[in-house]
Amino acid sequence: MGKKIGILGAGGWGTTLSILLNKKGYEVILWEVFPEYAKILREKRENIYYLPGIKIPSSINITSDIEKVMESPFLIIAIPSRYFRDIIKKMKNFYKGQPLLIGTKGLEIETGKRMSEIVEEEIGKVPLAIISGPTIAREIAKGFPAAAVVASKDKKIGENFQKILSCDNLRLYTNKDVAGVELGGALKNVIAIGAGIIDGLKLGTNTKASYITRGLKEMVRIGKILGGKEKTFWGLSGMGDLITTCFSPYSRNRSFGQAIVEVGKEEYLRKTKMAIEGIYTTKSIYKISKKMKIETPIIDAIYRIVFLNKEPKDEIKRLMRRRLKEE
Repeated sequence: MGKKIGILGAGGWGTTLSILLNKKGYEVILWEVFPEYAKILREKRENIYYLPGIKIPSSINITSDIEKVMESPFLIIAIPSRYFRDIIKKMKNFYKGQPLLIGTKGLEIETGKRMSEIVEEEIGKVPLAIISGPTIAREIAKGFPAAAVVASKDKKIGENFQKILSCDNLRLYTNKDVAGVELGGALKNVIAIGAGIIDGLKLGTNTKASYITRGLKEMVRIGKILGGKEKTFWGLSGMGDLITTCFSPYSRNRSFGQAIVEVGKEEYLRKTKMAIEGIYTTKSIYKISKKMKIETPIIDAIYRIVFLNKEPKDEIKRLMRRRLKEE
């Protein structure tokens, strides 16, 4: 394995992975799309917007030159889903066929495509893997123990990235179910918005536990129809990521849901620089579920709250008054 790794995307997750790999002895080059922010990162050695308080080692090379990062023998992509296709188009002229690891969790808002599908459409079939699971960036950066999944249809590629990233505070498992792992990482963000709404309304543990359980059921229902395997959703990239995203105070999607109740969504979005992936995935998966006639009452409720400005309390009543049935 080469000792040089390029990371595209200097958000919280990209920065965290660069720090983790730097500690393992890899030569890391971190690419930030905006030259002015790349300059701030180089000078301050801190990601003041997306990972404040965490030191970026001086040995990590930070650049806004995409050609430079594309020289690396291994690449990791940690770009928000709404910019993902544009960045893939930008990098493909410099791509040399090296293995790619996708760290983005989401679906393309216009097409509902998974990130691996976008790569295949824009570049073709490439050596590719996905990393997903309960990986709140700040906790990983602080060295707290966690586990995640590397999914690839190519066993060797998956095992290579498993070895590259595994360390004392991050244990990686492999999985061949790329669709299931990607869908779990995307869909849990939608459910997390509702978990935040429950927190904002101070409805308690029973409500949240019931909601998360039924939310996972919807994830499984959609995921199976879209090509994922059911057992994947009971693992780290499904249930594991769902739990952490629905409870962590650092979860952007949960925090957004809470803010809907407490301060209003427009006020929250005006102040935050973070990508709230669940907003875009909500719209994508709502369109898919209607087109394919998939029953998704919770996702439908989140859609109505986020995009139609419906009252959360009214949507909760609507869910509770649904036709009674077996579990």
